[in-house]
Amino acid sequence: MTSPAYLLVAHGSRDPRPAQIVSHLAHLMAQQLGQSPVGTAALDCQPEPLHQQLLNFYQQVQRPVRILPLFLLPGVHVKEDIPEEVAMARSQLPETATLEILPYLGSHEGLGQVLQGQIQAAPPCDAWILLAHGSRRPGGNAPIEALAAQLPERVGCPVRTAYWSVEPRLEQQLQDDEQAGYKRVGVLPYFLCPGGLTDAIAENLQAIARPQVILADTLSQHPELMAILLDLCQGIPVRSPV
Repeated sequence: MTSPAYLLVAHGSRDPRPAQIVSHLAHLMAQQLGQSPVGTAALDCQPEPLHQQLLNFYQQVQRPVRILPLFLLPGVHVKEDIPEEVAMARSQLPETATLEILPYLGSHEGLGQVLQGQIQAAPPCDAWILLAHGSRRPGGNAPIEALAAQLPERVGCPVRTAYWSVEPRLEQQLQDDEQAGYKRVGVLPYFLCPGGLTDAIAENLQAIARPQVILADTLSQHPELMAILLDLCQGIPVRSPV
């Protein structure tokens, strides 16, 4: 049987760094998968809509395509936008063409291990904050809360959540940590790639005098990320998406 091709679908950004990182991930995956081509696409900031990018990729590879959403939360992009774009692409392809959407990145249970590894590799901290963009959708932040809840027992210190766009905000959580007497607090940015938002987070943290803050890397810098992506590509079971 012809091996499938894989398409990594990211959000898209005007900042060049995320596209460079996703392209590098695709290159590494292609090396690991051998006979399977690996391409990249994005929902936003592209000259063509996602369904046209899918059509172009299918015409290029002429084999079944498995689509891997590089998203950490099951929000609108995962639940609605990507399926709608894939359906549009399918409608313009022969019935024999296969476009399959794989589980999104954030559904993999190994991300808890990645976060644990980041904490354990950092300088010792009295507490940690798992910082995500945040969602206003009901239940949209449940996966973040679930990840934070499993970490304290693993790392031996408190871990709480904070969000960039909704409550509780990072500044409030740091104020609470200072009042609790914590001298050094770590911040885990729950983002795949660095970009304008992570730059803004770093700038905000520089203005905070107390407590001392340790800012960890984004997930793209972690060596275990590739193993997680390969698991998703090869159908390794993941936890039930929230």
